[in-house]
Amino acid sequence: MVGSRTIGSLAQYLALQEVDFFLVLLAKHGIHANVERRKLLRSLVEYLESAMEQQVLALLDEIARTRGDLRTRVNPKYRYEERFQDLNRCLQLDGYSIEDDGVIRLDPSIDHVPPLDDDLTKELQESGLPEANDIIDKINSSAESFRASAPNYNACLNDIRVALQTLATTIARVWSNTHPGTYESTKWGSVIGYLKNAAFISDEEERGLAGVFGFVSPGSHKPMGISQEEMARLGRVLGLGMCWFLVKRYRGAK
Repeated sequence: MVGSRTIGSLAQYLALQEVDFFLVLLAKHGIHANVERRKLLRSLVEYLESAMEQQVLALLDEIARTRGDLRTRVNPKYRYEERFQDLNRCLQLDGYSIEDDGVIRLDPSIDHVPPLDDDLTKELQESGLPEANDIIDKINSSAESFRASAPNYNACLNDIRVALQTLATTIARVWSNTHPGTYESTKWGSVIGYLKNAAFISDEEERGLAGVFGFVSPGSHKPMGISQEEMARLGRVLGLGMCWFLVKRYRGAK
């Protein structure tokens, strides 16, 4: 599934085209829109959000295959290039990529799974944790660094690391109200060590958290065989997954 960030980017991309043209494009994939021209982007987002997953993916697939034609219809060309690049980067954050012959899944396991960013944001908003909004801001900042016109992959991973550490530390602070124990809030190892000793996580889960934290800490500079972009996307997914695990565990233990 594609997330809300991608839906917004897709609406911005379609809005570059003449209204009649993109209405036909939408209708070809079963999305029958009746947009308000004064509220074009908002109307587009609403129709795309209400469409079925396979309709949106089919629409994206045609965009990928016909982007040369779509580009010729937009002037100046830099507007098209910037919107197309943003759409592709948003898709990459959801686990997809635009290729010459269509949209491909970068991770087959994401089929029919809610986008991790959206799912995690919802869990954090409903968690009641005092630092939830700050953690969400870091997650969003990570995404913005990835999809910037000049991507900052190190900042992308750094923000995810900060989000993960902030979440674990916040949980430790709340958990210690009913599960006494000591830890140094500025030290990652001490925080997750406390969570293990306080029976919030197991030995194996502590090792998993430590491994992911260590994986993302050096940034996107990695050995041959994987690009900085690929490294940033992988590290971000792993960090988001551990954030999701912690907040779900917290909500389940309340």
